[in-house]
Amino acid sequence: MFRHALCVYPYRRELGSVNFFPPLGLECIAAVLAPHCDAIDVVDLRKEPGRTRDFLRPETDLVCFSVNWDRDVKFIREEIRSVPPHVRTVIGGRHVTMDPESWLAQCPDIDAAVRGDGEEAVEEFCRGMPLETLAGVSARVGGRIIHNANRTPGRLSDDVYPRRRLRRQPYRVMVNQVTTGLLIDTISSSRGCPFNCSFCSFNRNPWGTKRNWSARSPESVVRELAEIEAPVVGFTDDLFTFDMERVEAICNLILERGIKKKYIINARLELARSPDLLRLMERAGFTILLLGIESAHDKTLRSMHKGFDTAKIREWFGELRRSSMIMHGYFILGNIGESPEEMRQILPFARELGLDTIAISTLRASPYSGLDELVAQSPGYHIAPNGKIYSDHSSVEELRELRRRMYREFFTPGQMLRLVRKGIANGALAYLPAFLPSVPRLLWSALASVPAGARRRTRRKRALALAAERTARAVEPETTEAR
Repeated sequence: MFRHALCVYPYRRELGSVNFFPPLGLECIAAVLAPHCDAIDVVDLRKEPGRTRDFLRPETDLVCFSVNWDRDVKFIREEIRSVPPHVRTVIGGRHVTMDPESWLAQCPDIDAAVRGDGEEAVEEFCRGMPLETLAGVSARVGGRIIHNANRTPGRLSDDVYPRRRLRRQPYRVMVNQVTTGLLIDTISSSRGCPFNCSFCSFNRNPWGTKRNWSARSPESVVRELAEIEAPVVGFTDDLFTFDMERVEAICNLILERGIKKKYIINARLELARSPDLLRLMERAGFTILLLGIESAHDKTLRSMHKGFDTAKIREWFGELRRSSMIMHGYFILGNIGESPEEMRQILPFARELGLDTIAISTLRASPYSGLDELVAQSPGYHIAPNGKIYSDHSSVEELRELRRRMYREFFTPGQMLRLVRKGIANGALAYLPAFLPSVPRLLWSALASVPAGARRRTRRKRALALAAERTARAVEPETTEAR
């Protein structure tokens, strides 16, 4: 149907100081487009000096943009408007899903805005189905903007996964714009989450539709892993370990096919109930577990609907501590009903559990999470314009400073040394030689970010604190996710 399709990730800046994420969703859309196009280009403007118009060809007749984050909006709209009116233009992504009306109004040449998962809608669009019949699509039809009914996401396809061969550059871990040399990739083996944690920003899309858990087959997942060049792979799944039999099958296939890589996954603490599976995962190359703990207090865990209490957490960590995998714990600062003193209990609780690293997020309200209603019912609590929740006893700035202080106190030289030893023992740091040449530049980058007039001791402390925070944020999501 199309002669040339151009898929654009229209961001210049990275999301944070530690980055390595390819535009996986856009690459999946490219896989859907492939049977319907003579040629496809995937362009990531974070890695390109040019603009969208520089990659248009005379035969370009379709341009797709992935708009996920509420930043660089002016730049992105300029990129979209640079596409000639005669070229079909489709946009999608989380930020578009939240407000398709404004994107269609501000960019009059957009043909369609896809809400939520885009693969099925794009497939139907390529087959020529009328825009007004496509579920989950907002479009301009007959000079007016229409919003079709939500689409109920179907089962994930085993055959649709990222077209990595279309990448124009490799993706390596970067810290504060310094390349470490470590090649890394990501994979999506499932989507959605079966749980209903009250704080979660991702268990429902911005139009209120819950994405039920759906997974690709073990054979499909391992086939993709075998094609990935990078030695380190992070699973983007909200919850990789929901189906333990599936995890076991993936591990066995990895071992049978001799795939030698290291894997990072989101997991629930209930994994501790299966010690034999933990050992199997270690043999298959699973190296880092990202675990949602969220709070050190039972009252908060109950209000979150986490499904466990602190006694159960302690019991499960009795088994998890025996694993050679690095244990990374997520916590939330500013939970409703917690005093500053109760928030500070995160650190002793994390140390008691034996966590190797931690990431601390501040509570954030998002559409359909229910937190806005809870805030309205909680005197003294408020929602900032950026969605962050604060209270009369803990302002946004005070929460930010408390988080920094907790990072400094947790990531001591002794803690970092233990982390390095464990990483060497389990192979997580097997690729350290590729990283070592960049260490001087990383240290210089950290020191350069400190005000020049600060005293030498303060400069060292701040640089260490900054390094600790970046270590934690390497695996911390932009917003709190289902875990």
